Amino acid sequence: MTRWCWLCAIQEGRKRAMNDIKEQYISALEDYLAGKGEPALEKAYELGRRAIAQGLGILHMASVHQDAMTAVLLRALTPQESAEITKKATGFFCESLAPFEMTFRGFQESITRLLDLNRELERSENDLRKAHDELEVRVLERTAELARTNEELRKERDKAQKYLDIAGAMIVVIGSDQKVVLVNRKCCEILGYNEHEIVGKNWFETFLPERVRDEVKAGFVKLMAGEIEPVEFFENPVLTRSREERVIAWHNAVLRNGAGNITGTISSGEDITDRKRAEEERERWASELARSNAELEQFAYVASHDLQEPLRMISGFTQLLARRYKDRLDENAYEFIDYIVDGATRMQRMIEDLLAYSRVGTRGNPFELISCKDIFDQVIANLKMAIGENNAQVTHDPLPAIMADSTQMTQLFQNLISNAIKFRGEEPPRVHISVKRAGNEWVFSVRDNGIGIAPEFFDRLFQIFQRLHTGKEYPGTGIGLAICKKIVERHGGRIWVESEVGRGSTFYFTIPVRSPG
Repeated sequence: MTRWCWLCAIQEGRKRAMNDIKEQYISALEDYLAGKGEPALEKAYELGRRAIAQGLGILHMASVHQDAMTAVLLRALTPQESAEITKKATGFFCESLAPFEMTFRGFQESITRLLDLNRELERSENDLRKAHDELEVRVLERTAELARTNEELRKERDKAQKYLDIAGAMIVVIGSDQKVVLVNRKCCEILGYNEHEIVGKNWFETFLPERVRDEVKAGFVKLMAGEIEPVEFFENPVLTRSREERVIAWHNAVLRNGAGNITGTISSGEDITDRKRAEEERERWASELARSNAELEQFAYVASHDLQEPLRMISGFTQLLARRYKDRLDENAYEFIDYIVDGATRMQRMIEDLLAYSRVGTRGNPFELISCKDIFDQVIANLKMAIGENNAQVTHDPLPAIMADSTQMTQLFQNLISNAIKFRGEEPPRVHISVKRAGNEWVFSVRDNGIGIAPEFFDRLFQIFQRLHTGKEYPGTGIGLAICKKIVERHGGRIWVESEVGRGSTFYFTIPVRSPG
């Protein structure tokens, strides 16, 4: 065996002996602390002797004692208990060192060192306990603060959601990742989904029709990248749960963070599907009306040229027949000839009136600022003979200037005033024109003292070729008031009558107030 192996064997033997002594020393110390005084001390004394016999010195025993103290002190519950254990263990340690005949100074230094170590341990424990208590207080305070903050955030969110839910428009917040962050009740109602079915979904992939999806999404991506300016208003369709498309008019605003970067959009939308359909229907009807007007104008052209020519021939040849064969015709023949000429004349007048009616909407002049007083004076000049023959009196209140077609307004006033003179009673005709402003329209009235109209005829009064009297009683074709109605409607107004039989009539019509230009 080499010297090295021999030394290793000695060290290994000391190590085993020291471990054995350590285990017995801990056991003896625990017995001593448990109240088994003398037997435990004798066991400690014996362990000291064995240590000497096995070549272990004072430092080895001190190490054994230190390990034993560490193991025992870990079981102490309070600093007081730890101090009591240390005190008792010190006496036990002294007894175990008695065989070494330590000097009093060396023993005292060892005890002092042990006490210092114990005090250091107590300070560390106190500092640790204090730090633990402070940390626990801070954790509790922070937890309470977070709980309060979360509660305040919840209340604020609930309040904001309440305001959003009572809004009459859809509201949707979309994050920069294209996902829905927030919606209100109106949005859920229009889309047909619950809130949790919408929030978190990709808005463009889920709620936009495929035909517009890529275009709208590309604009959103550019907006998030700051490549384009926000569009405040735009329209696009959305797709509901039932796969129905609804057209929404959006009002948009961008959302930014503290650094000013765009983080999403908030949009309020109005469902204009029904309005869009109404507009499309109106455009369809407008197109249909334009086509109908074109056909009517074509008919009027035919009536004014092709239809009137045969009537002129009938009337002309009939009159020629009366002149050429006057000596050969009896009274009955002349009566029949008169019927033919009169019928042709009335038919020609009806065609001319129909032509005038058809041209109200197609041949009207642009609206311009006109004086109703000038229109009144022109009408009085046109009706001068009828006014004189009937000893009529036509008066008026102050009349305004309005935006209108001067030719058609002249025809409107002339038809109403001439009717008032034509359908006179026994007294000379008295006609008065007045006007008042009511909001955004002028309300005109033409009042007379004529024969009046029974209420059951009011609905027929403004229809084309509707007559309440025979041609012998009152001449005319029955189209004058229909032309009046069409003129008023072309100007955006309405016309009606109030009357009693034998007490005269008052015709009312409105003209909207418009600014020149």
